[in-house]
Amino acid sequence: MTELNGKNSIIRNPNLSKSRVFIGNLPICTKEELESIFLPYGKVLGSLVQKNFGFVQMESEEVANKVASALTKSTFKGNTITVRNAGVHKKQLASDANVSLSVSNANSTRQTKSTGPSIHNSIGNCNDCEIIVVDRRNTKYAEMIEERLKFLHLRVDVLFPNADVPLGKVLSNIASRGCLYAILITTQHEEHRSITVNILHGQPAEHRNMPVDDAIKLIDEDFRKSQRAKTQQRIIAAGNSSTLHLPQSVPIIPAVASYVVPPLKERHPDAMQTLLDLLADNLPLTVLQYDRIIKYLQERRELQMKVELGDAAEEVNTNVPDPEIELQKKILNILNKPSVAETHYDLLYPSLQAVKEDARLLELLKDIRVQKALDALMDTNLLSTVETLMKF
Repeated sequence: MTELNGKNSIIRNPNLSKSRVFIGNLPICTKEELESIFLPYGKVLGSLVQKNFGFVQMESEEVANKVASALTKSTFKGNTITVRNAGVHKKQLASDANVSLSVSNANSTRQTKSTGPSIHNSIGNCNDCEIIVVDRRNTKYAEMIEERLKFLHLRVDVLFPNADVPLGKVLSNIASRGCLYAILITTQHEEHRSITVNILHGQPAEHRNMPVDDAIKLIDEDFRKSQRAKTQQRIIAAGNSSTLHLPQSVPIIPAVASYVVPPLKERHPDAMQTLLDLLADNLPLTVLQYDRIIKYLQERRELQMKVELGDAAEEVNTNVPDPEIELQKKILNILNKPSVAETHYDLLYPSLQAVKEDARLLELLKDIRVQKALDALMDTNLLSTVETLMKF
């Protein structure tokens, strides 16, 4: 009874609100059932279940924020639950969301600890891969694996589950959120430079103790294959339409003096990523789609030059000739050249009499090998070509 009262005082303590999470649209469940989905992320100090909502007390604000971002919009007992830090008011969340959207529509697809562009799966708040670390002493090894996967444009996070939670339960929880892969890392894995890869989508499979390079290659190939399959599904869904209906792309803000160019680390807009995927898969595109890709890449190039060169980018742009002007110059140069037919030649023999007077030439023409060579030339269209050019 004392322990129960202690938990109730913790869950109601206003000083611990920032390490507490609120769960909305909560189905009918027990405290134990609710706590079970939070245990993989850290120690649970207490919980409170009410009609349609509940609270779970975590050990720190960092863990609370992490579990909120991981579990919100996930499915629990048939309900799509919303999870947020209880110390952050709902109005403040809406305000932050509006500010984020005003900066860039791309922020609507949330990125979790990702430093590069990534190809999102269908569940916006879910990582592509979770790295499960059994022993915190293997954190550095796990972070090395995390960086390699991020380089392949996967959204990755490192997870330190509670030691009391069975590994199978952790994997099922990750899979229920739509995560594609789960990597298990233990001390033995680090010693042998290996990992265990669990493929959670499609046909689930476990690849135990794979060498790191082989495992990374497996994930890369499987991830790209799954994205190509999604692209094919979008094409099929488009039916017989000649043009794929794409969501409106996020415009790139032109660089001006008062605009600070952001680092170009975010992924391409969804509409453009779809076109780039089609192009990479060698699938047919329309002329308008090609023009759209070219224009987008040119704009990205200009922004990237601003990031890399700063003010010197303008000097580089002024020194780069306009391709259309260069093409016009080439066409005018060709048109201004004198015609081949108008070229005057100085002939070696100005007349047939001059040929007959050259004894050495007549002797050469009597050679059988020369006669055969001349016969071979006569059988071709060389003579008519020469006559046409020189207007004989």
